[in-house]
Amino acid sequence: MITETAVPRQTAKQRPALPAVSRAQRLREPVLVVLTGLLVTLAFYWRIVIDLRSTVLFDLGDPLLQAWELAWARHFLFNGGDFWTGNIFAGAENNFAFTDSLLGYLPFSLVGGTGASDSILRYNLVFIFAATLAFVGGYMLVRQLGGTWHAAALGAVVFAWAPWRLAHVHHLNLLSTGGIALALFALARGHGFSLRHGFRPELARPGWALAGWLIAAWQITIGFATGLPFLYVLGVIGVVLLVTMLRRRAQISKRLWIADSAGVVVFLTITLLMVQPYLTAVKLYQFKRTLDELKTYSPPPQGFITTSHFSWLWSDTGFTAWTWDMEPAPWEKWIFPGLVLLVFAAIGLAFSAWPRKVRVVLGIAVVVSGILALGTSFFHGTFSYLLLWKFMPGWDALRTPGRLILWTTLFLMLLAAGAVTRMAQSLGRKYKQRIVGLIMILPALGALTEAVPVFPYAHPPAMPAGLEQEFANPGGPVVVLPMDLTGDSIPMLWSTKDFPVLANGNTGNYPKVWTELTTATKAFPSVRSVAALKHYGIHKVIVVKPMLEGTPYTRSLTRPIADLPLTRTDTGDIAVFTLR
Repeated sequence: MITETAVPRQTAKQRPALPAVSRAQRLREPVLVVLTGLLVTLAFYWRIVIDLRSTVLFDLGDPLLQAWELAWARHFLFNGGDFWTGNIFAGAENNFAFTDSLLGYLPFSLVGGTGASDSILRYNLVFIFAATLAFVGGYMLVRQLGGTWHAAALGAVVFAWAPWRLAHVHHLNLLSTGGIALALFALARGHGFSLRHGFRPELARPGWALAGWLIAAWQITIGFATGLPFLYVLGVIGVVLLVTMLRRRAQISKRLWIADSAGVVVFLTITLLMVQPYLTAVKLYQFKRTLDELKTYSPPPQGFITTSHFSWLWSDTGFTAWTWDMEPAPWEKWIFPGLVLLVFAAIGLAFSAWPRKVRVVLGIAVVVSGILALGTSFFHGTFSYLLLWKFMPGWDALRTPGRLILWTTLFLMLLAAGAVTRMAQSLGRKYKQRIVGLIMILPALGALTEAVPVFPYAHPPAMPAGLEQEFANPGGPVVVLPMDLTGDSIPMLWSTKDFPVLANGNTGNYPKVWTELTTATKAFPSVRSVAALKHYGIHKVIVVKPMLEGTPYTRSLTRPIADLPLTRTDTGDIAVFTLR
């Protein structure tokens, strides 16, 4: 029988002295990573870089909504008031909690001033920051977990620009995932954890552990579309950490216990504060996702090998064969993580720097998260996604299972990193490091080629003459016509100078005031529409003439108003109807 001999723990004096490393040497790698991430981001998003104040990528829907959100945060910062009740939906209470708040980007409110162009500038700067942060986060996470810089470069590219992410270029809240990777990196560093060696208390750094929880708290303030699954992942990590630290408590420093305790308290406090307005909104308006919605937005299995036409490399290949067969909202169903990533992840299952147990766990995590990303498409979701949807608090607020591909991508990334690390180590025994670097950077370059985008872009229309004066002196809630699901983002953007109360709005949920007015005003001016406007206290209807073509509102300027309590004034491209 073989018995283990206890090895006494080395003291600081007994450990071999490490070579001195200057501060400049320690900072060189992270600085290069940040600069590389920023330069690639600027190259990919050059359309907005050359015109930061008047161009957005994709369309005029969600990008303008999010520009308005950032502008509203600035308005609150400088003017106070009720942050969670914006100037949309006729001032419906807690309307800012109808979608992800992007509150974590509040410091960017100091950039620029009021008005549409400054709001677009602020949005584009945050957009560039979010992509760069995701690149940096992916790199730092892989590096901390034991990967070589070649593997970390692959992780950075994949985490920032996997092909499925290109389809969400209009969803700033979904692209804002850098905090997830950075929080995991800091927690791993703080607890001396790597995939190679596991948990090593002697390498723990309490300050990094605290930073991990604080970064995680910041990530939650961006929103719950990605924040809710992250919250549950952190719960699992927290339990594993607690059990591990209790089992090895003799080796755990008091400072690490204090850092973790303080970090968890801050994280839970901020999470609870963020949850409250959303719970209030659900209670006030009875918002509820239906099973039919869940089925509509669940990707089919072929979504794993379908990429959007925004990918320069794959846009004219078989990987877009089912692109438009996935309506509605096909961008929620294009969940292709990338061919290079899949190949190296498959290699990483058998040939890797990680121990076999780690590879098995990562492989299981890929399969489970991939099945969950299919929603109800995997055997109706009965024993997969629907279990979360029915029994896990908050999960029934999510209608887009495909976004869980973020976690599948992360697990694939770690598997691939193990393969690249092992290859680099094997080559390093035969060739010089410079040659190894030239060879092993190829996986990252291959993934980067898959990520090269071909994005559409749009220019928000200028505010019509006369509208600025009407917004400055609204005299009560205002309706801007045409009024529709995504087009309302345009008047929301125009309102960012004076923030008049609008009945218009575009978010992930819609209150009764909006749904009733959009229906009633299609016949404006009419007895029914005027009655609906009076019911909701609307004093003014502003019709933007250039935006009427092709909408149900084309007759709003030709219907008679003689028998209605309305007066009409035309100023340039707008017609103003005032209720008497």
